[in-house]
Amino acid sequence: MMKLAFFDLDGTLCSGGSLQVDQETIAAFEQLRKNQVLPIIATGRSYYEVKELLRTLQAEHFILSNGCYVRLNGKVIQNAKFSTPEIEKIVRIAKENQLAVGYFNQREFAINQLSDVVKEHIAYMGIQEIPISPDFYQTNTVNFMNLYLNEALEEKIIGKLASVADTVRFAPLAIDVLPKKVSKGTAIQKLLSSMAGTQIETYAFGDQNNDLSMFQLVDYGVAMRDGTEQLKSQASYVAKTENGVLEGLKHYGLLS
Repeated sequence: MMKLAFFDLDGTLCSGGSLQVDQETIAAFEQLRKNQVLPIIATGRSYYEVKELLRTLQAEHFILSNGCYVRLNGKVIQNAKFSTPEIEKIVRIAKENQLAVGYFNQREFAINQLSDVVKEHIAYMGIQEIPISPDFYQTNTVNFMNLYLNEALEEKIIGKLASVADTVRFAPLAIDVLPKKVSKGTAIQKLLSSMAGTQIETYAFGDQNNDLSMFQLVDYGVAMRDGTEQLKSQASYVAKTENGVLEGLKHYGLLS
């Protein structure tokens, strides 16, 4: 039986927004491959952010941008993107509510304005440089977008967004706005469909609500100790230590 293990990055494999992993994690990935377990990165980050980490982990298979971009064995099997009319509808909703908008693809990103909420968000995330380009989407592919707002305002506008996009909160002042029916879970479904005919056992490791769609699909979901309560409620195992990834891998016998 083939085994697949899907790993979130921030708060799971990596801590503190650093996108760094220790030698123990690198060794674990090497051992997983020797144990016939295929490690797959599944993150909300885009390729330009994680390419060095992917190289460090020798991770050739990955789900990026919360499912927008999926690559398996060197082949792109999904590259979901917004159409211009969809983007313009989201921008109108944002403008009506005085919200800043972020545009993201696999090469770069930009935001349309540097609002006070954006400043607070980037300080929280530890981001250094923010390119400002209101017309970014007119000349660039947009896999997904961000809106910068608190949970109370999110509740006010989520119904308006529902006809054109799905949303998931990833920070106190920001939500990911994704093309309809795109998530880490639907990306895993597409990936598994490309491997039809193979008997597969699946595991997922995560900490935030954008990992819920993975946990609802895989055979075993491992939530980090500091994960959200909602994710923990969907987990088959909740880590008790700081290094929840290694703990979970050992719990299920994927590593000795």
